[in-house]
Amino acid sequence: MEKESVIKLYKLNKRQVFLIETYIKKIRDINERLNLVGTSTLNNAWDRHINDSLQLSNFIPNKKSSIIDLGTGGGFPGLILQLYGYNNILLTDSKLKKLKFIKEFADENKIAVKQICSRVEKIKNLKFDFITCRAFAPLTKILDYSLIFVKKNTSLLFLKGRSVKNEINDAKKLFNFHYNLHESKSVGGGFVLSINNLSRE
Repeated sequence: MEKESVIKLYKLNKRQVFLIETYIKKIRDINERLNLVGTSTLNNAWDRHINDSLQLSNFIPNKKSSIIDLGTGGGFPGLILQLYGYNNILLTDSKLKKLKFIKEFADENKIAVKQICSRVEKIKNLKFDFITCRAFAPLTKILDYSLIFVKKNTSLLFLKGRSVKNEINDAKKLFNFHYNLHESKSVGGGFVLSINNLSRE
């Protein structure tokens, strides 16, 4: 999907477009050193990263919902959702240099971001309405981590690749959950995996 189509689809305002463009440029300038995203994906960043991230907004109707983004890396989808108006997101990553990059962008553009630099399993006593991640880990491991953060009505929203059905089959051996699979709105043959009622088998 082209930039203008993404802007129209999500009704992005001028400030949001400016911030997203600024962030893409910042990633391009430093990506070779920090390895935030695959270099080739930056040729179509508005689809591969922005559309890919923003499609999760279709599943999160309340922009005040509490969200934890596991292994946020280059800020996808967590930071992009924040730029879209979700104001209660915690970005987590074990690599300080990636979070410093996001914080630098946020400071430059007067955005307040919440971050924790830690391995996911070491974060304690926090519960969320939604758990998100992209290209973070195999599903069994993500679900194991997610149990730390779920409460009664927590929804899990994961951007997954073409092997997702095999991952679901593997995960079903260890966990109980309800799920829906939605074809991704971005190119690449990926999926949005939506999970509810997670518990260990």
